[in-house]
Amino acid sequence: GEARAAVDEHLGASKFASKERCDLAAVEAHTGTSYAQALTVPDDVYAALKALNGAAALVLLPPNSTGLVVGSDSVVLMYDRHGGLKGLPPNERASLLTQAAGQPRAVRGDCFVGRLAYGPPAAGQLRLGGEAAPQLLTERGWLEAAQAAAKAAPTE
Repeated sequence: GEARAAVDEHLGASKFASKERCDLAAVEAHTGTSYAQALTVPDDVYAALKALNGAAALVLLPPNSTGLVVGSDSVVLMYDRHGGLKGLPPNERASLLTQAAGQPRAVRGDCFVGRLAYGPPAAGQLRLGGEAAPQLLTERGWLEAAQAAAKAAPTE
């Protein structure tokens, strides 16, 4: 809904994109063309890559994990799935968070961490959960539960 549109708008308009940081393997996979150096990617191709809009949601903690500071909320990381194509800078803090939650990703660029809840129960609708203060990111209980959930999840 409205929150997802705001995330898409913010991630799609990154001023930190740089052709020099493009992930050339990702560019080749996306375009079908191999480039020896990032600077040899044509400007029109890079402009098209930079304009890609693709917010990804990674569920770090599934909903209804009981006995935690987050209650029954899920914890979700929203990031730009095209960060490598756009040449966004590595986001070490977000990458460490995904690793700590048992789902390692090389996140690039800005991201958002939020709590989501389902409710009311009869409707099964997704809504914003409780506050996702910075202290939440280092709270051990939900990170351990997230690791256990990641280990129990079927692999692709």
